[in-house]
Amino acid sequence: MKTTLRLLYRAGLLSLLAVLLAGPASAQTDIGKKVLEKLTARIAKLESACAQDIKTYCSTVTPGEGRMIYCMHAHEDKIDPKCAFELGDAASSVQAAADSLKDAVIACKSEITGVCGKTVPGEGRIAACLLTNKSAASSGCVAAIQRIEAIAADP
Repeated sequence: MKTTLRLLYRAGLLSLLAVLLAGPASAQTDIGKKVLEKLTARIAKLESACAQDIKTYCSTVTPGEGRMIYCMHAHEDKIDPKCAFELGDAASSVQAAADSLKDAVIACKSEITGVCGKTVPGEGRIAACLLTNKSAASSGCVAAIQRIEAIAADP
């Protein structure tokens, strides 16, 4: 897990995943945990497939802000084909999750400032508030939440 988190940090994705971290265990925050687990597993698979290529081509890269991913892409003509496949697949998975989260924040802006406006941000509390109040949310917000739920439910 430590090496997976290090790769997430290197890829600049840890801050994105922190949005998904949930506080107390509850039905409302299980979605964030599931999405985090799926992305962490995906990154671990990438790390396993690319360990030698990362060491060979990107060991001098300063971690953070996606520099490791940029480095891997810069050497994509030299990296192992399995690593190249995993790199593309992981990038697609993470990008889809990031897009869904961004869409949810945009679609649920009035709910976040309205019904959840007094909720202290962090540890999944805003997400839990949105899920708790989903029946009162706009159709666009509900659709965005459902897309995140689908990511969590996808095997």
